[in-house]
Amino acid sequence: MKVCSRCFTRFPDGERFCLHDSSVLVEEEDIARLGHNIGNYRLDKILGRGGMGTVYFGEHIYIKKPVAVKVLHPQFARYQEAIHRFLREARAATAINHPNIVDVTDFGILPEGPVYFVMEYLEGKSLEDLIEKEGAVELHRALNIANQIALALDAAHAVGVIHRDLKPDNIMLLKRPGRRDLVRMQPNQTWITEREESYDFVKVLDFGIAKVLVQDELLAETVQGAVFGTPEYMSPEAARGEDVDHRADVYSLGVILFDMLCGRPPFEAPQSSEVLAMHIHTPPPSPREFAPHREITEQAEGVILKAMQKDPKKRYQDMIEFRRDLEISYGSISYRRHGGPAPDLQPRGQEARSPKKRLTEELDEWITNDPSGLSVEQARMVSLVETAEKAFTPTSMSPQEAERLANALDRALDDDE
Repeated sequence: MKVCSRCFTRFPDGERFCLHDSSVLVEEEDIARLGHNIGNYRLDKILGRGGMGTVYFGEHIYIKKPVAVKVLHPQFARYQEAIHRFLREARAATAINHPNIVDVTDFGILPEGPVYFVMEYLEGKSLEDLIEKEGAVELHRALNIANQIALALDAAHAVGVIHRDLKPDNIMLLKRPGRRDLVRMQPNQTWITEREESYDFVKVLDFGIAKVLVQDELLAETVQGAVFGTPEYMSPEAARGEDVDHRADVYSLGVILFDMLCGRPPFEAPQSSEVLAMHIHTPPPSPREFAPHREITEQAEGVILKAMQKDPKKRYQDMIEFRRDLEISYGSISYRRHGGPAPDLQPRGQEARSPKKRLTEELDEWITNDPSGLSVEQARMVSLVETAEKAFTPTSMSPQEAERLANALDRALDDDE
């Protein structure tokens, strides 16, 4: 039986959320930890539960700082080498120091067995919850989320950390005030510009956990069931049990983007083994055919299908390539910097700057084309004087005015003597 973490109503094991208040369902042992201390942290509320462990909202018992505490499931406590490697990997994940990666601040092993680590507390919801409760995600919103995930992965891959367990459950979305202009096509095919009210700031969780906990002594069932969670987001090489590199994360991100745009992952089946076989052998379906009622541009479909190539050599080779194609995948709604010039819209910000050359550019051009043989210093001085004369002399003087000015200057010099 599963238990609601808020109203404590019991439900059959197949349910994921409480039918009364939509809270996540957990196990009895998870409920029993509430109100108790683990290390220097008191566990007050359950935030979620996954294949790896249960996440609690907690507070440091001395400095009262709110935190998120993840307690790993008891079966992992038996594998000391896995725990030690997890500790090293947690350090590596923290060293990435990227704004789109959750910050891990503490780690501990209690005498009675539970292994836990402490993270920054995030006010938001998981991408899994968003898709589960609201369905498919709008194209421009999904591309923004995928772009931030790619930024986080690029930073991780640069220091040799591979996630290996990417899935919507490991993506947290924090609501932030809007910061950009949106270009939106109206039904009459005209364009309008508007300010976004808010946007999703992404935090990627559980960096390196899957990589660390896959040990030779672990059974395959344990690896597939607990370490990787559901297999819907696994790369073909991971599904075959082979060693993987950063391109496995590319595949998983392609699956996540498919899931966001279509409202469900590309491969689903009653048995996990069937899903793994699909990842290995079955070509991914066309997102535009899979969800014809959704706005999915041809470019966005191309990104997904390339990321989900069975052969890692045919995928995007890094997140820089992935993001480059992502930027040209927008449709009827685009962030201004990603969209082409829309008719009847006045540019803003950097786009509104005049194309007029700067003074230094004019000087360099004049010096380059000057045949007089002047030195660079002389040429710059002459050019500055000529530029100043043009700036302060709006119209050319007549010969009479030039003569009067010369006479006046002569008289002034005579008076000085």
